[in-house]
Amino acid sequence: MKVCFVIPSFDFFVSHRLDLAFRLAKTYQVSIITDCLNVSEEEVQRIQALGISIHHLALRSGSFNLISYLKYILSLRRVIHEIKPNFLFYVTLEISALGALLHNFISIKKSFFLITGLGPFFFNRKLKYILYRAIQKIFFLLLRLRTNYQFIFQNSDDMTNFINKKLVARNHASIIRGSGIDTNYFSFHPRNTSTKLTFLFASKLTRSKGIIEYIDASRNLALQYPDIEFHIAGSFDLTDPDSITQSEFYELQSSQAIKYLGSLAFHEMKSCLNAASILVLPSYGEGLPKIALEAAASGMPLIMTDTTGSRDCVEEGRNGFLVNPKSSRHLMNAMETFILDSNLVSSFGKNSFLLVKEHFSIELISEEYLKLIED
Repeated sequence: MKVCFVIPSFDFFVSHRLDLAFRLAKTYQVSIITDCLNVSEEEVQRIQALGISIHHLALRSGSFNLISYLKYILSLRRVIHEIKPNFLFYVTLEISALGALLHNFISIKKSFFLITGLGPFFFNRKLKYILYRAIQKIFFLLLRLRTNYQFIFQNSDDMTNFINKKLVARNHASIIRGSGIDTNYFSFHPRNTSTKLTFLFASKLTRSKGIIEYIDASRNLALQYPDIEFHIAGSFDLTDPDSITQSEFYELQSSQAIKYLGSLAFHEMKSCLNAASILVLPSYGEGLPKIALEAAASGMPLIMTDTTGSRDCVEEGRNGFLVNPKSSRHLMNAMETFILDSNLVSSFGKNSFLLVKEHFSIELISEEYLKLIED
């Protein structure tokens, strides 16, 4: 039996789906359709050595261009026809929408649409986004011509949104909480509370991730507590409409209060997490933030926003704190709690690890995917 994942980029596959694909490859023939344009041959061979077949498909341009969508869909159909999978997993909202259209024109045992988050523009009221969502809705409604499909959500809020907007029927929707964390790789690393506290923001430098609030809170705290360190690790992409501006990026790079670590590859994240004390991700909404679960597995307390997906990573007052979105003041207060009582880092960190072990481990999640396919 053949299982195939359609994923926007190779880096996203490695950071978010490689462990799951490796587990499934022990039972099925697994193929990945993704953009490998800037990926070395050695890296592709490393993945293929794990029993995972890689097929290159260039990512379409980021603009809302009908021609680019049609070209991508036709190219995707061609690659799928070459692989001839029994089960298809479309990963992300946009890829799922395109896959929904394609579903009625290919022979497949079952398609799964993995909604990994709704993104910052799902509720945007600008005309172009309203039209974009209307087109997506049409594609999803076309699925009702057949029954061999299932939507997979990472949190109940996103699933409820889709059901309420009549994008999916309840009997075709289910929840699997993420893609699984390898707790042998992201293993528990005790924090020494006698050493300097380090707060870490690790995500794309986009407004919806709460980067502005983190910078504001960190600068204010740095004035009061000069011995505390504030780090940021993440990619800057000015073509992303949600990105911080070029001047804001230059200001970050030259900041004396905050250390910018740059854009780190997946294999660099483990040491980055182990060198920090507390993960801060004041996002405006997530599917289920994998970086937060990886940080938790390594023994880090979490400061997250009380929003979709983010709240699923935190047991309030046990492994971290939930703060109001878009509130630098509330975020600063939560960060200061750890500064005033650094012993919390150790106790909360242990609870973080146990939370991941009990609910989000790769062993548990891969079993759910195997059952999904077998059923």
